[in-house]
Amino acid sequence: MSSIFNGPYTAISSAGAFGPQWLEQLVWQLLFVDGELAHYRVTLTQEDRHWRIVRPASDASISATRRLEHEFSLAPRLMPQWAVQPVALLSGPEGTLLVLEDASGVPLHDQPDAPLSIQGFLRRAIAAAAAVTGAHQAGLLHRDIKPCNLIEDTNGVVRLSGFGLSVDVQSAPQLPLSDALCGALGYMAPERSRRVQRQADQRSDLYALGMTFYEWLAGRLPFEAADAVDWVYCHVARIPPPLSQHRGDIPAPLAGLVHRLIAKNPDDRYQSAADLLGHLGEMLQQWQQFRDIPDLQSDLPDGRHDASAIPLSPGPNPAPGLENVSSARTSITLAGRDALDLSSVMKSAHALRDESEQDRLIETLLRNTIVHAGAQRALLLLVKDGAPVMCAIGQSGDDGLRIELTDTVPDKHHLPLSILYRVMRTRQRLVLDDVCADAYFAADEYVRQHPVRSALCVPLVKQGRVLGVLYLENNLAPGVFTICRTEVLELLASQAAISLETARLHQALEQENARRRDVEIALRIARARLASVTQATVMGELAASIAHEINQPLASMVSNAAAGIRWLNRENPQVDEALSGLRDIVAEGRRAGEIVNALQSLARQGPHHRRRLLVNDVIRHVVALTGVEVEQQRVLMTTHLTRSPLRVSASSVQLQQVVLNLILNALDAMSAGDHVLRRLSITSEVVGRDSMVVSVEDSGRGIEPGDMNQLFNAFFTTKDKGMGMGLAICQSIISAHGGHLYAMPARYGGATFVFTLPLVE
Repeated sequence: MSSIFNGPYTAISSAGAFGPQWLEQLVWQLLFVDGELAHYRVTLTQEDRHWRIVRPASDASISATRRLEHEFSLAPRLMPQWAVQPVALLSGPEGTLLVLEDASGVPLHDQPDAPLSIQGFLRRAIAAAAAVTGAHQAGLLHRDIKPCNLIEDTNGVVRLSGFGLSVDVQSAPQLPLSDALCGALGYMAPERSRRVQRQADQRSDLYALGMTFYEWLAGRLPFEAADAVDWVYCHVARIPPPLSQHRGDIPAPLAGLVHRLIAKNPDDRYQSAADLLGHLGEMLQQWQQFRDIPDLQSDLPDGRHDASAIPLSPGPNPAPGLENVSSARTSITLAGRDALDLSSVMKSAHALRDESEQDRLIETLLRNTIVHAGAQRALLLLVKDGAPVMCAIGQSGDDGLRIELTDTVPDKHHLPLSILYRVMRTRQRLVLDDVCADAYFAADEYVRQHPVRSALCVPLVKQGRVLGVLYLENNLAPGVFTICRTEVLELLASQAAISLETARLHQALEQENARRRDVEIALRIARARLASVTQATVMGELAASIAHEINQPLASMVSNAAAGIRWLNRENPQVDEALSGLRDIVAEGRRAGEIVNALQSLARQGPHHRRRLLVNDVIRHVVALTGVEVEQQRVLMTTHLTRSPLRVSASSVQLQQVVLNLILNALDAMSAGDHVLRRLSITSEVVGRDSMVVSVEDSGRGIEPGDMNQLFNAFFTTKDKGMGMGLAICQSIISAHGGHLYAMPARYGGATFVFTLPLVE
């Protein structure tokens, strides 16, 4: 902290006592941070004196400093009986400090005994209502009542602080619209958001006090919200859950008092803090006498005729220090209603832009519209075949918003049909402040059955064509849908019309793509079946050569066994010779088993499991199987395989099928009589550390240039008896493994087939 002060804002004689030496001797204790303001308790250790100091937080805007200046300017009007007294306003290079009196008061926002007992609550509520009554009788509208601005001392007296947003009651109606949105959003009255056509007045403070009472009794606020738009919606359109939902020991008259304070319509609340204070006193007396609160002897009076209510009409002479309060708070103006509208529009526009699936788009549109407009109930109707059809119904309830998708023709039980068809015919929005009192629409059968107060109906128009209609209603208060709100809703409606039309086209395209996918799936199934047939055909062709190869180890085993018998039947048995023959029998038996296992692997159908393997092992396996066929066709087959230990993740059975197919195709291409020397070369090598490359090169008749582009197409073949599926299947297998299969002319005539596979660590 700076030790240099010029004190340009000090306005009382005691301010001179706060100088550089005083500041250097203070011990600072952070109490809490409220938005842009940090609250401290400071102690002058030598004199054992205490003060509270409020200063802007490190990242605060200029409005935070102006709030402190404004609160200090109100010092002559803030009485010690109900307000925490400003002592000095100090200014230095590191910011502004507002010094307040401190009587060891405790802010009531974080109390360990919450929720309060009934008697504890009544005592505290009476003390808080008394402080608000004092502020209102002094002609002030506090505008930021919340627990942390209620300070309770050791004697149970509650005083108000945080007057930085306060205005004179008489000048409140003259404030700009955007100035309404200030203070803590969790305690803000509906009319403060300008979402309803009512001016904020002292009843707005009573709403904030009611929210505080609810929190003290329930241990939490009635609503939870993620941002300013959601908070405003909760205050305008959501009904607070009954206090009995949180605890069962609250007497009904006390719960009724709290719920009356937080009524949406200011006319339904207490009309003065003094009237509220009187009823709280009666309830405390009844509780102390009966341990219960019976119903009050008379209904709660209408505060609009209560002589104790402060006049709400603007007067000619605002109080000193308040004449220019609206112009001195530019930053609060910029953060007001216009910013909230911009936030709401941007939030909704992004949601509509990013959504292409029609059902989710409809749900998003209805949800954002309800929240922005402050509606309790909403319907979205789309025009299909020239008639409106309900697509979604939105309803606000205790558990939040519920959106139900439907496909129903609207009737008199769903909405006022007279409003719907008027909007569809004129293609103009219709705003009704109080439908029940309207001379024309009050006769609608839906309105006779449902007491509709505020109603709004907006057409969704694109290029002069009505695509649908949005209908909204709020039965908690009249005048909820203001002109400003409807203008923003029309902007959202135009964006929604475009999004809905785009979603319709996208849905049609998805249906077309779905049909195409069905055809592709059918083709893949046909290819799989043909692959099985091809594999069976290949196995049939190899059966003879494999049987011949199995016969070789069997014949060797028989020969060795006969020789062993002869060695043992001699007059002097030759055991060593017999053992040598037995070892040969074991080796030949294992060889025959490997041949049989290879045949089973190639013939086996079903899912193929991938594992880390060496490609060279697969190649050697298939070369062993085709050795006899290669010899019979007098083909010279050579292999040049890499020594790299790097492996691939693959199905060995499927890779065997690829290599086998490529070898058999090469043998077919080198038919007898075409070449004196027929050569087949198989190579594998690692390129970098990313890919394994395998090539099969033959010296056959090669590939015609015109066939190169369709070589891997299904059912294309150059063989007289071919099915045209072998290479197509090979390509699909390699692609499924993340590789590629190519064909190209060989270096010395013939063809070369190359496939790549990604390596794994």
